[in-house]
Amino acid sequence: MFEEIDPAVAEDLVDMALSSLPLTRGNQVLSTKRQMRVCMWRLAQEAYSTGFLLGQKEQFDLLGPGQRPAWMDIRLDEPQDLAKHEIRLRPVVLRSLVCAGYRRLGDLVWVPDHKLRKLFYVGRITIREIRSIIREFRAGSRVSS
Repeated sequence: MFEEIDPAVAEDLVDMALSSLPLTRGNQVLSTKRQMRVCMWRLAQEAYSTGFLLGQKEQFDLLGPGQRPAWMDIRLDEPQDLAKHEIRLRPVVLRSLVCAGYRRLGDLVWVPDHKLRKLFYVGRITIREIRSIIREFRAGSRVSS
């Protein structure tokens, strides 16, 4: 069980939240209370999401290797495998994911959004698509063969 956030993760979360605030000359932040509230909300949401994903990963690791669903083994570097499961992501995004070490769909399940956003051509819309695909497989509305 983790009692303290990793400093690198904390730095990423703060940078992501601060990016929504407007900067003035001299790299100073001048914001309204509403803008600051949105910034803090984004930070809290990302921190919660990161902790939630880590907790899920720990629980899954306790189950053992035999409990891994088949859809987690869908290869991201094989177009036939993706087409068979009707997964459509842009080729440049797939290359970026594979180059970052994410070879299978299951590798993306517990990766926090802020970490994915650092990848080339992976933005909020793409992350939403990936999360939607994973949710559909978990719910059983997509069939894995």
